[in-house]
Amino acid sequence: MSLFDDARPVRALGDLLSNIWQVCYVTPDLDAGMALLRDRYGIESTEVPTAGATFLAGEEPAPWDVRVSMGARRGPIVELIEPVAGEVDFYRRAVRDDGELGFHHVATYVPLGDESWSAIGDLLAGEDLGFEYTVLIPDRVRAGYVDTTKQLGHYLEVCQLQPADTEFFDSLIET
Repeated sequence: MSLFDDARPVRALGDLLSNIWQVCYVTPDLDAGMALLRDRYGIESTEVPTAGATFLAGEEPAPWDVRVSMGARRGPIVELIEPVAGEVDFYRRAVRDDGELGFHHVATYVPLGDESWSAIGDLLAGEDLGFEYTVLIPDRVRAGYVDTTKQLGHYLEVCQLQPADTEFFDSLIET
């Protein structure tokens, strides 16, 4: 069984919520956050590389430096992000002062391809939303952050995942 089987076609914003595969928390210290996940929740996580990523603020490239880990306890995937430098204030707003993890976003997956991406963009635009930030990692993912903090209290990350990433995430669930 895969988190990525039988994706619901996206015809309304609510369809994006039916394809959630990940929850994300931010931490000021990735190593401490990974230890917290392991020791309190029994979730082993692995730091994943972000090298080669292109980060866009709107349509413009922007500096972006984060540390990221992924883990699971049969699913969904739990992502941790440590904002380091660059265009990362939208993560930092979720950092908590008490040492606990701050909730940042849920991630949903959509079919691959520019046509699908454009259709999601059009759907979002019809609701006065859009991709505020986009992360592009070749051969892995195109992920667009939608600011739904006023409506839902968190960001929504729309992901087009390449097979190498879905296989990696499925392997995390199986452990």
